[in-house]
Amino acid sequence: MAERANALLKVIFKALRRVRLDPKAITQITRAALVLLQTEHGRTS
Repeated sequence: MAERANALLKVIFKALRRVRLDPKAITQITRAALVLLQTEHGRTS
């Protein structure tokens, strides 16, 4: 399961490197991605 999460994070960060947005927008995208990952695995913080 950790391997899958690591692979997903690599894809997300690779996509973020290509995005030309202000830092606030990138932060919001990253937060949304983490929420989706947590939801997928049935975890909440």
